[in-house]
Amino acid sequence: MTGVVCNICNIQFAELDIPIKCDSCTLSAHSKCTGLSATEVKRLSLKNRSLKYFCDSCDQGLKELPELKLLIKKLLVEVENLKNMNFNSDSGYTSSVHFSNEFIFNEINERNRCANNLLFYNIEECDSNRLDDRISFDLVQINNVIKTILVETSIIPKKVIRIGRSQAGKSRPIKVIFDSKSDVFDIIKNKRKLSQCNSSLSSINISTDRTLYQRETMKKLREELNQRTSKGEMDLTIKFVNGVPNIVKKSEVISTHSQPQQSQNFLK
Repeated sequence: MTGVVCNICNIQFAELDIPIKCDSCTLSAHSKCTGLSATEVKRLSLKNRSLKYFCDSCDQGLKELPELKLLIKKLLVEVENLKNMNFNSDSGYTSSVHFSNEFIFNEINERNRCANNLLFYNIEECDSNRLDDRISFDLVQINNVIKTILVETSIIPKKVIRIGRSQAGKSRPIKVIFDSKSDVFDIIKNKRKLSQCNSSLSSINISTDRTLYQRETMKKLREELNQRTSKGEMDLTIKFVNGVPNIVKKSEVISTHSQPQQSQNFLK
């Protein structure tokens, strides 16, 4: 085993060491580094073994696989629903891009990147010339909002970013990056509490961070909704069905307060 190093501790294997290979990436590790028991190591050495070993990276990837499959399925449904929609040329997408594998994978990466983010609107902006002061001010404001809707919480923003160019008399939205999707879900689930506040917090709005594709889709649906309404169709709304936005009759919408729509893949 000269020259081969352990995938976990990066130390070379001794001559008598028996490496444990990951059944996915085939990288090797010391048995003691894997945390496997002596019985498990012995079972892995059997010719017709049923036990499999996966390194931490591959094990995490396997756990995320069902979520990834669901994401791909929902995205394909969305693309299929938009087949006959004519996007403006300045949207950056063409019909051929919509159905390419490259588009699907790029969209998945973008959604994963956005999954830990939230956008906060109507929060007062600091007028200091120092960037550190402005960031500190925004962090205090965001923490205040979070603690208002989630009294007992350990959620702490990872990063805050003001979006867009500064305009006199107008506060820019704040993109807030969190450590996990569960933090985002907890905040979105409880954001309605802000409207019940008697303070200036009642004017604050919170939404999920969307990809360009999601924003264009919602824009197109709103345009279609306005057109149909202007032609006399009534009782219409945009409803998320299995994570995909569609125009439906309001009378067909079933209350789902116990499962907020924001938890769906194609977030509002």
